[in-house]
Amino acid sequence: MNSVGSNRWKWWRRVALATLTAGGFAAAASGQEAPTTRTPTVSAAPCDASLRPHYHPPFIRWTEDWTFLHCGQLRSDRWDKLKYIPLSTNPETYISFGGEARGIYEAYQNQYWGVGPQDNNGWLLQDYLLHSDLHFTEHTRLFAELQSALESGRTGRPRPYDRDTLDLHQAFVDLPLSQQDKPVTLRIGRQELEYGSGRLVDARFGLNSRISWDGFKLTLNPSKNHIEAFATRPTLNKPGIFDDTPDSKTMFWGFYATRNWSSTILSDVYYLGYDTKSWTFASGTGHFQPQTLGTRSAGTVGHLDFNNETNIQVGRFGDRDVLAWSVSLLHGYTFSSTKLKPRIAFRTDVTSGDHGNPNHALGSFFPLYASGKYFEEADLNGPVDTIDIIPSVDLHPTKSLIVTPIYGVFWRESTSDGLYGYIGNLYKPGNLSSARLIGQNAELDVNYLIAPHTIIRGVYQHFASGAFLHQTPPGKSVNYGTVWVVYHF
Repeated sequence: MNSVGSNRWKWWRRVALATLTAGGFAAAASGQEAPTTRTPTVSAAPCDASLRPHYHPPFIRWTEDWTFLHCGQLRSDRWDKLKYIPLSTNPETYISFGGEARGIYEAYQNQYWGVGPQDNNGWLLQDYLLHSDLHFTEHTRLFAELQSALESGRTGRPRPYDRDTLDLHQAFVDLPLSQQDKPVTLRIGRQELEYGSGRLVDARFGLNSRISWDGFKLTLNPSKNHIEAFATRPTLNKPGIFDDTPDSKTMFWGFYATRNWSSTILSDVYYLGYDTKSWTFASGTGHFQPQTLGTRSAGTVGHLDFNNETNIQVGRFGDRDVLAWSVSLLHGYTFSSTKLKPRIAFRTDVTSGDHGNPNHALGSFFPLYASGKYFEEADLNGPVDTIDIIPSVDLHPTKSLIVTPIYGVFWRESTSDGLYGYIGNLYKPGNLSSARLIGQNAELDVNYLIAPHTIIRGVYQHFASGAFLHQTPPGKSVNYGTVWVVYHF
């Protein structure tokens, strides 16, 4: 990196570290303490305990609003003194601190179907996040977050998302461009993006290190709509200390609009642009510029819930056009008056594959920044050239315990295309087998919630290889187990 770029990133790091401590110094200098029974003299958010943020995946921490804690009588949690530290008599001027600590043990038998170094003894992962959120006014803020992702004991080397020793994960400023009834806010800096259900744009809570982007975002809130437009470069997660930089070879931009039709039903329309200097599909490698258009509808009607999404993808790949598509359907029904309160769900996805003719448009659907562990916890196959059927059942033996058995079957949409991972990376080319069946997956996911801060999770998964994997050796079936302990504040 040249000296100008290096100085710029040093400046961002200084801003982040200063933000993490500035609120404490400001409060100490003014002699203020967190209020207990008295409330500020300036009007603010109502004293409503239901406004308390809840810790739940995907844990997008900058969405939390702790202003309601200006009402001292609502301070009921051990961390509330850190969640809202007033800096003036204006209740909208405060600083909030938070964080996450997560420990994971995971073990595979035949990871990636037996390809590469194998480790049957398992390994340990750790992920730590610490953030501060400094609010000057309702719409002016400075947010900073540090991330430390560690790995130990894995044979071979860490996966790309396993290790990021210490770095600036987020550091952005929000500036109001309009403070009317329909506010417009400009966000500048390093930030997480999360849209819809995370099918195409996700901060990847499930992986050991989260991802972020460097750039600009404009947010508008007209009436019942929420609109965001952004232009960014993805941040490259590197294993060292304060060495993450924007990816100079990739750009990501677009807009995402949400309409709330009622308190329980919404719809999205969006455009996502992507440009990377080089990407590899089964049909070859080249400059890749997909443009993705999509719609999504989601919500609940009585006991029924749904989340349906469709996409069309056009653009250029080398000297070829791009024409790809995807459909994702998820429907569930909850028997709330029945013992265990089971929710039965059925999911199916179809993502197009390429048909192997270099004179025709590329047909491989590209999943952009899809959520990690897209189909299953073992992080095996991803949403390119795939047809799947995935039924599941959520069971609630107690209020704090959720047990979810999941079954899935996966086929190739096109037998001319290959097998890919969750980021669209090619695992196996398609010309080695004409078989369609990739395999079947059985998974048991157990989550125990110690409200409001702790999650203990255990997962066992067996992936039985199908004909395509058997015909592209080693093609072994996979066993996987993991245990998580996560604490948020």
